Amino acid sequence: MAALALAACQGSSSSAPVPAADKAPSSTGKTATGAADASDGFVITALEPSAGDVHAALKGEVEKAKQKGLVPYVELWATWCGPCLAIKKSMNDPRMKAAFKGAYIVQMDVDAWGSKLDGTGFSSSVIPIFYALDAEGKPSGRKIDGGAWGDNIPENMAPPLDKFFHGS
Repeated sequence: MAALALAACQGSSSSAPVPAADKAPSSTGKTATGAADASDGFVITALEPSAGDVHAALKGEVEKAKQKGLVPYVELWATWCGPCLAIKKSMNDPRMKAAFKGAYIVQMDVDAWGSKLDGTGFSSSVIPIFYALDAEGKPSGRKIDGGAWGDNIPENMAPPLDKFFHGS
């Protein structure tokens, strides 16, 4: 349980917002700060609640991933979550780039989506959490959360994320 506490956030917070430079982008398809676009072999984009129905919006993201030859995943995260921000800040590390290669990550802020995630299969008391998606934009049953690694540093995060994203 100690590793989980170190590597994952639980619950929600009403703390002050993170400065805009540290927030995920809107659903325009732009990559998150510190991440790379498909030229680095992966994409990280944000899906806002204004996109409408969760599964319909994610089905569209699955199509975008397919067109780019990438595998789609959802990441539930929050602006106040230290481990979530640690992943984001580590995305220029070669180990993290290798772990995420081939992935199309759709970030969903748990605070912004709130109850709209109820009944979708995308819910967790721990973040960050990544879900593999099926062709319909629904969780496939494969997932990994911040409890899979210890300290939130690339040398700990990259190996389990690599194994998850590459199925080995």
